[in-house]
Amino acid sequence: MEAWTRSAMMVGLNLLLMTGGLAFADSAEAQLARERTEREWAVKLEKLETTLQPLMEKHGVDMWIIYTRENDPDPLIQLFGDYINTASGHRNTYIFFNPGDGRPLERIALGTHIRGHVLPFFPDTPAYGHGYGEEGLAPHLRRYVHERDPQVIAINRSRTITMVDGLSLEGYTYLVEALGPAYEARFVSAEPLAIDYIAHRTPAELEISLEASWITWNLLRRAFSNEVITPGVTTNEDVMFWLIDQVQKQQLELNFAPSVTIRRQGVQGSFSVHHAEVIRPGDMLHTDFGIKLMGIGTDQQKQTYVLRPGETEPPAGLQALFTQSVRMAEIVAEELKPGVLGRDVKARAEARGREEGITNLVYSHAQGSWVHDAGAWAIHDWPERYGNHPREPVRPTEFWSVEFSVTGEIPEWGGQTFTMGREEDGWVGAEGTFHWMAGPQKELWTVRSH
Repeated sequence: MEAWTRSAMMVGLNLLLMTGGLAFADSAEAQLARERTEREWAVKLEKLETTLQPLMEKHGVDMWIIYTRENDPDPLIQLFGDYINTASGHRNTYIFFNPGDGRPLERIALGTHIRGHVLPFFPDTPAYGHGYGEEGLAPHLRRYVHERDPQVIAINRSRTITMVDGLSLEGYTYLVEALGPAYEARFVSAEPLAIDYIAHRTPAELEISLEASWITWNLLRRAFSNEVITPGVTTNEDVMFWLIDQVQKQQLELNFAPSVTIRRQGVQGSFSVHHAEVIRPGDMLHTDFGIKLMGIGTDQQKQTYVLRPGETEPPAGLQALFTQSVRMAEIVAEELKPGVLGRDVKARAEARGREEGITNLVYSHAQGSWVHDAGAWAIHDWPERYGNHPREPVRPTEFWSVEFSVTGEIPEWGGQTFTMGREEDGWVGAEGTFHWMAGPQKELWTVRSH
């Protein structure tokens, strides 16, 4: 046996011994991974089976075609049984067809590598025969669609809603060549259908979102305490990597790149994680952090003050500004009502805040499947930047991120202007009332200095 082979075998043996070897398959970690995976796909499947067909009828869509290629997945495929990292199959179509007359929705996947979690989402696949060889996908797709002759075919094309714009130029051309120009004339954007589908949250999705929100809250409460922070020693970068480590240990996913920033008396702007800075007494700490759990994401921002030696509470100016932020959160939540356009939520909430003497800026958004989700955003009506999101209405059961800032002068900091960012998870109830998930933060957190 060559030396390098013996060395490799020894390394592998040592790794097995250190990690408990193959016993991991029966470990608590493996069991948690199994339970979460099975629960995620069960929740998504239940939503498909109870929600999609009525929405297709509402929007007058006979057929919805989702097209993917290997390493070029459609963003929406993660909602229907496949993984977003590569997407299965060399060239696949995932098709929903409503035959009408009260008959059940047909769900079929045409392509290769149709297996695993995909099959329950597309149970009609085996009966039709889904594989192809040298002839490619086109003849199978053509036959299936022509036999059913749908009059309205939704495809994932959208100028402004990114997660409903997964069909590439190649994909569009392929569909047209496979189906013919007569069927191209029947194509419509899946945008309104997809937004309604995503925004319609089921009780099972809400359970996951509540769980994810409380996990996020508890991680942040620990991160911004003396458990993690020792003033004069710990950096903002240390806190960020502690959060990342906890995400990995708890078998979670990051919903986006986290940030931990420092605001300091006498310093304009902030110290971000791009500049590892030691946390000092008197600093204000801000974080923007979210996780993803079983396909549902969170998005929270918290504020923490580092007490100076001898201090028992934050300076009155910072506390007063935080109190304004608590009130502003209530105002935004009160304006999140079904049917109100995102841009109008922003305008109304900001106006009410100003009437109460709060200098504010609102930039809230739907969340859940994506950190900035498919529905309404309470943000500037700038089509070239935010697309149609500000013109979308708030929808019942939609998950929301109440995001905004308040600005004021801090007397104890020599009148320095301070902008305080806040963000909390919540949802619009089916009855039209806004509800918080974890939180919201109503007290300015503190870290002691030793």
